[in-house]
Amino acid sequence: MKSQIKSQRQLQIGENIKRVMSEIFFREDISTISGCLITILEADVSPDAKAARVFVDVFGNEEMHSVVIKKLNELVPHFRYQLAKKITLRSVPEIIFTLDKSGSRVSSLESLLSEEAKKFNKKNVRKKPK
Repeated sequence: MKSQIKSQRQLQIGENIKRVMSEIFFREDISTISGCLITILEADVSPDAKAARVFVDVFGNEEMHSVVIKKLNELVPHFRYQLAKKITLRSVPEIIFTLDKSGSRVSSLESLLSEEAKKFNKKNVRKKPK
């Protein structure tokens, strides 16, 4: 899906899909697969509302992230069926689960900034005039 400004309709459908998918995960206890905790972050809907990319964050063993995403994508027919029961649309969007790596990038950036702040503070402590 191209990066473009989303219409109000796309945003509404995306929020509804996110809400309903969260309910499905909670109700059916799918929030943990292979010992990893799964969080739904966002649902990005195409302009024609025929496809939705659901961004998830997986907490746990990093080696299992691809396995969890693969399992979620195998369960897409079940999720679409459950989604069709809860959301009224002409056609239920095709769902694609995608791992959102922004959380790991944020934590690595925070650790880098904290290291630089420590270095900066050490330099400034030594240069203080007497």
